[in-house]
Amino acid sequence: MSPLESEVRSFIGDNFLLADDAQKLAGSASLTRDGIVDSVGIVELLHFLETRYGIEIADDETVPANIDSIDNIVRYVSTKLATTASRADAGLRDARV
Repeated sequence: MSPLESEVRSFIGDNFLLADDAQKLAGSASLTRDGIVDSVGIVELLHFLETRYGIEIADDETVPANIDSIDNIVRYVSTKLATTASRADAGLRDARV
C-alpha cells in the first residue's frame, strides 16, 4: 500500500468509518453508493486532499471517476501531483532562461 493510499484510508477511517473497516475496505468500493461518505463528507474529503497534498481540485474534477473510491482518489491525486511537479519544473526551467 502506498503512503498516499494509507493516508486516504486513515482519513476515511478517522472521519467516516472505524479505522479497521477503512483498512479492510476494497479499494474499488464506491464511497457514495455504499453510503460511506455523503455530500458533506465529499466536501471534507476534497478539503483534506487539497490541504494535505497542496493541490487545487476544480469543480469539474469532482466526478466519481476521480473521487468515488480509494483507488480513484489515489490515481487522481497521483496524477495531479505529477502534473503539478511537471509544471513547477517547467517554471523553473523558464525562470533560468
